[in-house]
Amino acid sequence: MKLDSSVSAVVTGGASGLGKATVTMLRGLGVKVAIF
Repeated sequence: MKLDSSVSAVVTGGASGLGKATVTMLRGLGVKVAIF
């Protein structure tokens, strides 16, 4: 499933664990992700 290209997300703790998995999933869906 692809999301609209205007979708963006901010993920805290995206360097490892659940945050990293979330970033990977969102990027796969075409979401622009800011990782902190």
